[in-house]
Amino acid sequence: MEKIIEKRLLDGRKRFILYVLSAYLMNVKRLSEEEALQVVQEFLENSCRNHNNCEKIYDSFIRGDLQRVKSKGLKPTTLEKLREKDPELYSLIEKTTS
Repeated sequence: MEKIIEKRLLDGRKRFILYVLSAYLMNVKRLSEEEALQVVQEFLENSCRNHNNCEKIYDSFIRGDLQRVKSKGLKPTTLEKLREKDPELYSLIEKTTS
């Protein structure tokens, strides 16, 4: 997870935030909303800097998702489920982590 945050994703940033990153930061690492927001912003900045993938993702979207996963106690989607649910995102993650 940390490798993906540090390096970035070529595409699929919103889906990665929704399926994995928000839940990981809030319910696994147990960060505060502000700390989690900073990590997500770092992830987005790295994606922009490293891949020119700079489409704006608003803080309100990120905060809403952080609150959603926290209130429901959601855990990050596993790689196995991602492979089934979103093969494209799974492939992007695999390329980043290998």
